[in-house]
Amino acid sequence: MNMPENENQKLIRQIRETVEEPYAERVRGKHSKLAARWPVVSGCNLQVGHFKGWMILLFKHTGVKAFRSNDGMGLLTPEIVGAEAITRDNVEFVRRRMVEMHGLAPEDALIFWPPEGFDPIELDVMMLRHETARGLIPMKIFLSHKSADKPLVRQFKQLLDQLGFDPWLDEDAMSAGAELERALLKGFSDSCAAVFFITPNYKDENYLASEVDYAIQEKRKKGDQFQIITLVFSENGKTGAVPELLKRYVYKEPATHLSAFHEVLKALPLAVGSPYWKA
Repeated sequence: MNMPENENQKLIRQIRETVEEPYAERVRGKHSKLAARWPVVSGCNLQVGHFKGWMILLFKHTGVKAFRSNDGMGLLTPEIVGAEAITRDNVEFVRRRMVEMHGLAPEDALIFWPPEGFDPIELDVMMLRHETARGLIPMKIFLSHKSADKPLVRQFKQLLDQLGFDPWLDEDAMSAGAELERALLKGFSDSCAAVFFITPNYKDENYLASEVDYAIQEKRKKGDQFQIITLVFSENGKTGAVPELLKRYVYKEPATHLSAFHEVLKALPLAVGSPYWKA
């Protein structure tokens, strides 16, 4: 005789069907040879907290599937969360706070489930965290520019190459016949930063506008592990106009190309010379 599910069992099943199983499927599709030992997928304990309609899911990696605990953190307070409300603007701040408060290891994960329904972008956040833990994070840096500024951008690409980075420049990264929008989207997805070269030639339109949108999308997904770096240059008394969507991020107006390059290095989320995230 099958006993009816109680509310807690229904919740755990919903979490497995909505978060854990789709995440495991993504891991198997992207890292098939590593999936058997992948963080959380290979075994974990789960804690569930609630805060003003949001669910916060804490996955503690164990690497053991045979034994698993499902516990509740209960109702969380603003003092614990660090905010009176969770919003799209502060969710990464709350995530960092909760990670620190619970002493989560890189193999663990913290997932947010808003009142309006689960956002699959949280699976991307978890994937990024675990790829970082496994040393699989790309060193790519997307270089966004107007074609007229290609000679300037090539200089930056060459210097980044010499330091061990993998700068994404359309003329090198896109094969003949590549579908432009798809190639751009993959370029951003594979990168840890986007550098925008804002000269008087730069216009926030067409594919350049798409690049701004894609960069903001990656920033939302990756948080501190993706940086938007905007460099503003002047030529013949004219200064490049920063697109409105980029004005919310810090931008620099370097006096020289050398100082501009230093600004890029300071802003990158990766330490120069080695493929590890800064502490």
